[in-house]
Amino acid sequence: MIEALAGLLSAAALIAISRAWRAERWLYALSLLVLPLLYAGFALLAEAPAVAAQEMRFGLPYWLGGIALALLGRRYPVAVTAVVAVLWLLHGGFDAIHPQLFVNPGVPAWYPLYCGSVDIAIGLYLAVLAWQLAQPPRNGVTSK
Repeated sequence: MIEALAGLLSAAALIAISRAWRAERWLYALSLLVLPLLYAGFALLAEAPAVAAQEMRFGLPYWLGGIALALLGRRYPVAVTAVVAVLWLLHGGFDAIHPQLFVNPGVPAWYPLYCGSVDIAIGLYLAVLAWQLAQPPRNGVTSK
């Protein structure tokens, strides 16, 4: 269970950093690029390049989505934030079933729970943020 707590703390740190840098429009989308790289990196460390390639094939939607959504974030902030939230939540589900999909000898036993906790926390945060962005301004005050 310490893995889940560490994941939640990591998510809180990423959220705090993105808010401090005012980078919420692009940081979460570009962070999607990292998700498949981590699993592929574990495979490469275990000298399993075929598994690394397979991890990257499964990660292709996160690469394409992350780049496209980072570029579109300013133009369509509500929609992009919602799609990025869904991708983070989906990756949390991927973490849960990863051991059934892959035999990746480099992935530490604790990692899927840690990563899934990060993904779900960030995905839920972004879902709330998308909802807030979609709300009409009150009393002439505009939102982010």
